[in-house]
Amino acid sequence: MPNRSHDDFTLERAASMMRAAGDVERMRILALLLDGERQVSEIAETTGAELSTTSHRLRVLLGDSLVTRRADGRLRYYALADAHVRTLVENILDHADPNVTLRS
Repeated sequence: MPNRSHDDFTLERAASMMRAAGDVERMRILALLLDGERQVSEIAETTGAELSTTSHRLRVLLGDSLVTRRADGRLRYYALADAHVRTLVENILDHADPNVTLRS
């Protein structure tokens, strides 16, 4: 495996992303978005959270570039930011799931 060295900016940004994903309810949103783009009210209903709470959680994820937002009139839709985020979320969930067999 190559020896990688990262600058302080990259390390701080990575830590910030991990903190954003490190809340169980924000992780629940990220897991939901693995199935595709969702409208804010749908996310709130599915997670059982208030709309304002869901919007706040999405703003945190958006601020750390973990999700993207698309407007359609007055409606706002959110999706995972890119394939890297998708892989990260899938890997974290697989790593945490005791029923998933991990390869070494």
